[in-house]
Amino acid sequence: MISKSDNIRTIETVLNLDTGDKIYSHILFDNKENEHIVFSYREECQEAISGRREPFLVCEVCGQMVQISGGKGLNGKIKYFKHLKDSRDCPIKTDTKLSKDLILRGKFNGQKEGKLHIETKQYVFDFLCYNQENKGEITFVKQEIVNKSIRDNLEWKKPDVTSVFNHKNLVFEIQLATTFLNVICDRQYFYKDNQTFIIWVFKSFDIESDKQRFTQKDVFYSNNRNAFILNEEAIRLSQSNKDLYLLCQYQIPKEQQEGIGYVWESKYVSLKDLTFDKNSYKVYYYDVNAEEEKVRSDINNKKLALEEKEKEKLRLFYEWEEEERRIEKDEEKLKFEQEETERRIQKHKAERQQGLKKEHQDFVAKNFSFFERLENYGDLSPLQNVFHANFYQINEQIDILFKKGYQPCEEDLKFIKNEYQLERRNYKIPDRYSILYFLSLITFYCKLNKNPEYLKVFPRVERVLIAVLSIKEKIVIGYSFKTLIQIPHQFIGNPSRQEFSKPILEAIKSYYGYDSFIQEQDKKKTLEKKIQSLNGNIPNLPDKYKKIVSIVFKDLIL
Repeated sequence: MISKSDNIRTIETVLNLDTGDKIYSHILFDNKENEHIVFSYREECQEAISGRREPFLVCEVCGQMVQISGGKGLNGKIKYFKHLKDSRDCPIKTDTKLSKDLILRGKFNGQKEGKLHIETKQYVFDFLCYNQENKGEITFVKQEIVNKSIRDNLEWKKPDVTSVFNHKNLVFEIQLATTFLNVICDRQYFYKDNQTFIIWVFKSFDIESDKQRFTQKDVFYSNNRNAFILNEEAIRLSQSNKDLYLLCQYQIPKEQQEGIGYVWESKYVSLKDLTFDKNSYKVYYYDVNAEEEKVRSDINNKKLALEEKEKEKLRLFYEWEEEERRIEKDEEKLKFEQEETERRIQKHKAERQQGLKKEHQDFVAKNFSFFERLENYGDLSPLQNVFHANFYQINEQIDILFKKGYQPCEEDLKFIKNEYQLERRNYKIPDRYSILYFLSLITFYCKLNKNPEYLKVFPRVERVLIAVLSIKEKIVIGYSFKTLIQIPHQFIGNPSRQEFSKPILEAIKSYYGYDSFIQEQDKKKTLEKKIQSLNGNIPNLPDKYKKIVSIVFKDLIL
């Protein structure tokens, strides 16, 4: 039966040179949901035809550019690919005079030199040049040069890349699209006959058999089941190591109940990791054929032993059954344990949520006076509204508000000043999350708000600022410590925070008085010993932090 498009679509498939993908006419055009893709492709084709970009879609057979047109089919208007006006002869034109061999050759050549093919070939060449310059294992490398037969000068091949690696002739063929088996076999026979090794390079290789092209299977199985791929990670490794690295995907034969199964493995390898078999002139990383023979030999030996000892076979069968039951029980046990773990996790989450809810209720109750005053302000500004968030999210809401460019109004500034004074006056018990702590943060943000770059660095220096403020106010703010002496211990003598020692020491000297602080706070003299052990080697505060501390505490000299 003739479809509505068969009378006008002579080009069934085209090649996308940007990606190397094959595009089928009926899949692209017959799906109405693809219309936006069709017209996007149509524009790109026109750009290529006008010479404003590289060729885009080409006929898979002849390699010439195509365009997208519309016409009348048997059952209405349809879209289709067509050759450009005055294009060269093509095998799929109805009036073609080309032979079958020329059709096959045209199809192969039409696919070969796409954008992705050229790019991949250039990568291989460049990475081999790296090796030549840095390691000297490659002593010769060229692109697209003719390799003549040592037996017959009329026979020749022109591989993508020709090289000499450790005195061995080595060529590379980039394999991205469909290549015919006779082409693959012909090339491999030619190079073997001319004592030259060949590596077929894929851009991608799917280990799922159903997704592999026949061409990929032809190359893979004819090359000791080793596939070499130049993917993005291989490119990165090659650039980093100044050498050609390829991802090798191969099958490891495994004995599976008197037969052979295969497990896929992969490894990034360089040329020195590979075996160059001078008998077959094949290149591989893992000798699948040899390993398969070992596995097969083991299987045969086991079969002979089992045939001679029927009772042993029966015993092994019962053992196997027992093992299956054990595995099933283990799986049931594991499933039960996983379900129990999930229940515990959900319970923990619920308890945590309940705990946070209770903590928030306690926070509101503890700061009842503040929240009562907050409601009396009437219409709240965005800055005042952050206090309506859960107590553990107020810090984050403040940060988000200011990073979005919020500029406090006069009422905001009065609110901050008045509430800070009230909270400071009534502050008695240190608390990690207190209204005084949040008001202090807002004050810092207001002072740094004129330079958004400081807000990016602020999270790193926030604990230092709170520590300096605590020393200045002579109370613990924003920490859960019971005593003020615990705060400088977090910085002085702490390798991970050593760079912040100077502002802490200067705060003690400027706001408290060094001798007074040691006498009143450092009863056990542990802090004083830490300071003395530094022998005056106090690291300077990095400039990016120094500017922030100086803006917040203008009277602190660093």
